[in-house]
Amino acid sequence: MLPGRDVLLAAFHGLPHDDHPILHAAGELALLHQLRAGTARSESERIDRRRAQLMRSIDRWVILAAPIPHAAADEHCETLGGLVDRLAEHSSQAFIAPAGIPESLRDDEWVRLDHLADSYERLIDDLWSGSRSLPAHMY
Repeated sequence: MLPGRDVLLAAFHGLPHDDHPILHAAGELALLHQLRAGTARSESERIDRRRAQLMRSIDRWVILAAPIPHAAADEHCETLGGLVDRLAEHSSQAFIAPAGIPESLRDDEWVRLDHLADSYERLIDDLWSGSRSLPAHMY
């Protein structure tokens, strides 16, 4: 099974979790987004390469573990690895907001994170039921 939203969100912050490859990748993605926030743009290439590797590893795991989707299954607009990476980014922004940022912007980030986490939950439910497929492209 794929980890649920709450376990995934906890993994972004290094909280204990089951030994699951997606949770390990999620935790590392969150750390990479934190590093990237404090890194000069010209020096972030190495971080982005590692992020792409982690996203691919999530996608490979899902391809092997999830049931084969129904022939009429709708294709999701992004891979699960891409969605987990975006969740990691927004999670990092919500938890480590710069000092002095207005509270309304901080609240907006929490709302975005909640909506993305809901999207993740719906996607994994759809993948497991076979009603949704993932795009074939990789990073």
